Amino acid sequence: MKDLIKDTIGKIKKQHILPESKWKYLARKYGVWFLFVLVVIFGGVSLSAAAYLLSSLDWDLYNFMHQNRVGYLLSIFPYFWAVLVGTFIIGAFFDMRKTETGYRFSWLKISLVTIGSILVLGAVMFFAGLGGRFNSMMASGVPYYGQHMMVTKESQWMQPQDGFLAGTINSTSNVVLVVSDLNGKVWNVDFDENTLIRPSANVSKGQMIKIIGTQSGSDTFQATEIRPWIGGGMMGGVGGQRNGMGTGRGMMRGN
Repeated sequence: MKDLIKDTIGKIKKQHILPESKWKYLARKYGVWFLFVLVVIFGGVSLSAAAYLLSSLDWDLYNFMHQNRVGYLLSIFPYFWAVLVGTFIIGAFFDMRKTETGYRFSWLKISLVTIGSILVLGAVMFFAGLGGRFNSMMASGVPYYGQHMMVTKESQWMQPQDGFLAGTINSTSNVVLVVSDLNGKVWNVDFDENTLIRPSANVSKGQMIKIIGTQSGSDTFQATEIRPWIGGGMMGGVGGQRNGMGTGRGMMRGN
C-alpha cells in the first residue's frame, strides 16, 4: 500500500498534475447533461417531422400507380429523418454514458432512457403541430428537400404526368374546375358524372383539393377522383358524390 501511495505521488509530481478548479468540474458536468438534452431535443424534432410526413401522405396511391404495397411504402418512407433519429439516439446514448452517474446504469437501461426520451418528446411535438411547422421550414429553407431528399404531401400530389394534381379552386362550373396548382399554374380540370368526389371534399371556390386522373393537355386534366387537401387517402370512408349531386357509390377506391 505504501509503495502504491508513493508511486501515485511520484506520478503526480512527474506529470505536474494539479487539482481541477470547481468551475471547470461543474462546467464539464453540466455541459455533458446539456449536450444530452440538446441531442434528445433534436431527436424529438426529427421524429415529429417524420411522423408528420407519414401521417400526411396518402397511403393508398399504390393502387393508382400500379405498385405493390410494400414497394410503395419503401418509396415514400422518410429515410432522411429516420437516419437523423438514429444518429441522435446513438449520440444521446453515449452522452448519457459520459455523465457522472452514467457508469452505474446498464446498457439496456441507458438505451431505454435514451429512446424513451426521444419517443416521448417526439410524440409531444407531433401532437403540438411542431412536426408540420418544421417540415414547412425545411421545405422553404432547404433546396431540393421536397423534390429529391424527401417525399412530401406536396411532391406526392404534384405529378400531373402521373395522374396526381393538387391546388386551389379558382372557379367552378358543372363540368370544369379552374384550379391553380401548388406551383401557381392554372389548370382546367374536367369532371363528369363518373368522377368520384369524396364526401369531405368541398368543391367550391377557394378550397384546396387533390385530384386523381389523367393529364389530357398542357393545362388540362381529366379527373376521375377528387379528394380534400386535408386528410390522407385512408381517411375517406365509405360513400361518395358524383358531380356534387350527393349520389352514393359504395366503397371508395383505395380503401
